[in-house]
Order: sequence, then C-alpha cells, then structure tokens
Amino acid sequence: MTRNRGTLVAILIVASVMLWCVAGEAAASGIANDSILQAPPYHGQPLTLAIGLHIVNIASIDEVTEQFQMDAYLFEQWIDPRLAFTPSGPDDHERNYAPEQIWIPQLEMINAATPRERYDTSVRVAPDGTVKYAERCRVALSSRFALRRFPFDHQALIIIIHPFLADGPRIRFTLIDNATWTASEFATYSSLAQWNLQAVEPKVGTAPTYGGLTVPEARFSIKVERRSSFYLWKVFLPLTLMVFLSWAVFWIEPNDLSNQIQVAVTTILTVIAFAFAISATMPRLPYLTYIDAFFLECYIYVFVAVVELMTVHVTHRIERRRDLGVRIRAYSKWLIPASFVVSNIVIASHFLR
Repeated sequence: MTRNRGTLVAILIVASVMLWCVAGEAAASGIANDSILQAPPYHGQPLTLAIGLHIVNIASIDEVTEQFQMDAYLFEQWIDPRLAFTPSGPDDHERNYAPEQIWIPQLEMINAATPRERYDTSVRVAPDGTVKYAERCRVALSSRFALRRFPFDHQALIIIIHPFLADGPRIRFTLIDNATWTASEFATYSSLAQWNLQAVEPKVGTAPTYGGLTVPEARFSIKVERRSSFYLWKVFLPLTLMVFLSWAVFWIEPNDLSNQIQVAVTTILTVIAFAFAISATMPRLPYLTYIDAFFLECYIYVFVAVVELMTVHVTHRIERRRDLGVRIRAYSKWLIPASFVVSNIVIASHFLR
C-alpha cells in the first residue's frame, strides 16, 4: 500500500513538471509571436522601406469632381531580422505569412477620396529576413486638374503615399527597382476613351506635418494626354461652320431684310441649341478654358453679323446714305472673316502657350 502511494506521488510530480514546461513554452511562444506583430526596435536608424506601384487600370477620370479611379498593385519591401531563418532544405528558400501574423508597415494614400479597398494580399519572407508584401487595391483619388488648355490639355494624376503618422519618423522610403509600371494590356482594356497614358513617374522625399515634423513621402505621377479628336470634329468644326453660315448675309442684297434676318436668327438659335446639347461633356469650372473662349468668340461673331446686316439695311434705306451701306457691306465681306481668323490665333496663343 505504501509502495502504491509513493508511485502515485511520483507520477503526479512528473505530470506537474511536464505541464509547467509546456505552459512555459507556450508563454514564450506567445511572447515571441506578439513581438513580431510590433514594429522592429528603433535604434536611431529609420527602417528602409522600398515601395513600388503596378497600375492595372484607370477606370475613369472626372474633371468635374477632379477625381480618378485606379486599380493597382502596391508593393512593399523591407528587412526584419526577427524573421530571418535557416533553410531546412533546398525548397525552404521562402516562407509565407498571413498579413495578421507579422508586423507590416501601414501606408496611406493621403489624397484618397474614399478608403482604399485591399484584397489579394501576399507576404513572403526570405532567409535573410527580407519581407516582400504585395496587395491588390482599388481607390478613388483626388488630384488637381489644370484645364485651361481644355480640350488640348495634359494632366498629371498624383498618388501621394505616407506611412501611418506614428511610424513616420521610423521609416525612410526608397523605390523598388523596376517595380513601377503599367500593365502591358492597359491600352487594350483601359476605360479611358478620352485619354492616352504616357508615363508613370515615381519620386520619394519628405513632407512637412504638424509640429514642424516631417514624414517620408512617395509620389507617383501618372501622365495622361487627352484625345482631342472628339472635340475637333464634334465641337470646333460644327461651330466654325455655323459662324460661316452667319456670314451668308454678306452676299444677300441689302434691301432683302427678310432673308437676312432669317439666316441670322436661325444661326443664333442653332448655336444656342448646340451649346446646350454638348454642355454635359464640358467641365464646370470657375475659369475660362480654351473651348469656352472659342464658344464666346463664335457667339460674338454671329452677333456681329446681325449688327452688320441691320446697319447696312438701315443705311441702305436712306437715299443719301445708300452708298455708305454698300461700302460697309463690301468691307464686311472680308474684314469680319479676317478678324475671326486673327482673333482665333490670339486666343489659341493665349490659352495653349
């Protein structure tokens, strides 16, 4: 009986020791796992974070709201010595993690108009602790548009990336070599019917923040050029022909007021109706663009044709001033079209320079 009790006590002691060891290992493992969820220790040297951007598609560019929608891959790369490991074999050259298992620098697109949608993430770690993070994202961004030359304008769509404010002093941005580009099929499936993509220019630096501090900043500038052929054939050419039509009164007899008024009024109403019809395709801006100036010029020259025909008709009705009306008509036939050409050159040089 005494022997059985001694055996039972020994078993209980061994079991207690084993449980204590397992609990200790679990606690140590938990501490280790918690540590890699935190940023690496800061020893006065900022963490070098390389970033890149692969633009898959730009779905739309809205000049009215000054926003554009982008679908892209965002790449991050840094070294975390805590994740370094010794390969166990030739196939153990890379290990995969879930985003919630390790610390990942939080980046923000500060000119985003809506929160960034993230999906299809990937985290890979090399034996030396090099972490490669990639995410697919979709976001609407705000960018200042310079539309003075519209519709012959070029735009720079800006993407501004900062780290999370608390991590700013601990991070330094660099660019991943050859990691900023657009998809080779971009021209095939792009939704930008009115734009040509020219280039993507990356740049890293710093930006001021509150309290005189600075944070690292990465800017990706997407250069696009508007395809102006739509406006040439659907706006400029019809308006020019309408102005030419208003000049038909110059070749009608001065005493034929009815036909002259009919041509002039029809032209004015046509220009007004045309302006309403295409107003949906024009940006609503607080300043004049080139196409706005051209519209105003066409209005003015159609109105000048009406003023000319009334002046000629009135002077032609007065016997002693009939010659004056004829001379006005003779000069108007050439001076008004010539001044239209000159004013177009002046307007183009002012807006398109």
